[in-house]
Amino acid sequence: MPYYLAMGMTYNQFWDDDCTLVKYYRKAQEIKRKQKNQELWLQGMYFYDALCDVAPILRSFAKQGTKPKPYPAEPYPITSKEVEERKRREREAHIEKMKAKMTAWAEKVNMQIADIAQQEVDKQDG
Repeated sequence: MPYYLAMGMTYNQFWDDDCTLVKYYRKAQEIKRKQKNQELWLQGMYFYDALCDVAPILRSFAKQGTKPKPYPAEPYPITSKEVEERKRREREAHIEKMKAKMTAWAEKVNMQIADIAQQEVDKQDG
């Protein structure tokens, strides 16, 4: 009985209510235990990654100017939906970065073409 009282079951529920109620309390306890284990594992993962990220500056012979990796901007995705959402955002960010590079390159090339065309005009006038 103390086991079920620790789970939150009352004295009257244990002795007077449906006998299958203990089975549901045990199942709920198992689910809580798995959730807690998952939370602690995730906390350990964050801690481990944090130590690995600062490890380069903790070495006694680290080069001058060595910096730790930046702290993650957002939590780790846990569900498949969160993983897909993060991948989608990363793809979109990559596409935007590539667009910016392409635009900068095109502007540079257009300036070079305009300079060459101006030089040709200057040769013809000169």
